[in-house]
Amino acid sequence: MKIGILGAGAMGSLVGAHCKMGGGEVWFIDVFEEHMRAVREKGITMELEGESAPRTVRVDGAVAGGDEVGPCDAVIVLVKCVDTDRAIETNRALFGKDTVAITLQNGLGNGDALLRHFDADHAGIGLLKASANIIGPGRIMGSPRFLNSPKGVYFTPIGVNTPYRHIYSELEKLLSAGGMPAECSDHTEEYIWDKLCTNVMYNGIAALTQIANEHSGGHEDGWLLMRELARETCEVGCAAGFDMHLETYWRERTGGLPEHRSGTLHFVSAVFDSFQKRKTEIDFLNGAVVREGKKYGIATPYNETVWRLVRVMQDNYDNKYKPRENR
Repeated sequence: MKIGILGAGAMGSLVGAHCKMGGGEVWFIDVFEEHMRAVREKGITMELEGESAPRTVRVDGAVAGGDEVGPCDAVIVLVKCVDTDRAIETNRALFGKDTVAITLQNGLGNGDALLRHFDADHAGIGLLKASANIIGPGRIMGSPRFLNSPKGVYFTPIGVNTPYRHIYSELEKLLSAGGMPAECSDHTEEYIWDKLCTNVMYNGIAALTQIANEHSGGHEDGWLLMRELARETCEVGCAAGFDMHLETYWRERTGGLPEHRSGTLHFVSAVFDSFQKRKTEIDFLNGAVVREGKKYGIATPYNETVWRLVRVMQDNYDNKYKPRENR
């Protein structure tokens, strides 16, 4: 099966490498040219949690645009949420009449973004229970599965009766064979909400403070703020039809902190986005909770405050205070 990874940053590289190790034909498509060049020349090198030595995987191509790749059986979309429309429009060559596009992006609303370009039979939604960071061009570190999750990837077609369900079955086999446990699951939307709850607790705070989750969650005020963000998300999730009760969620998150290696601080992608003056995924995280809350008449003042503060920040990166001697 020919697979395009549209957005081959840290997470895209992790997913793509495991598709290749499982036996797929895999192409990376990303605008980070230095990263793509390194992958072309030397492969993608991964330092995976629990493995004693790095491993390098050679994919079939690493390019800046879809014209060099042509139609794929499946395109996994892992660009930043705010870049989805532009990425699809500028890489139309990846999508033939039988191509399935599957979003594994963070947050809520990515399936709706795909449906602006494809019908339900050609679109799928999913999520990653995995982590990765780029540590240099052609190099990533991460984990193909969170310790507290049986699978690293979940996905499902949007069109229930799609004639392309076999693509999802094949992708499940490829990823699992490559060492990244995957499942085509009827519970994917529920899992998306579950991950959303964790992301809204951490990402906005991380973007604003640029500190690790362990530090923000270890502070009394940070802890209380996270709980309120989770409470609102659970209330909205329950209204949307999912079994999301705050006490269960809070207990399962061991007091709100994710599982990671002992001594390792966890910096979510929002920290890197705000540090590098890029748009964050906040509209698809806390912003999504606000939008969904309005549908059900549920007030979400904590999520709305974090959402608006991050939007103010990212629209004013160039206006940040500078000491007089640096002006």
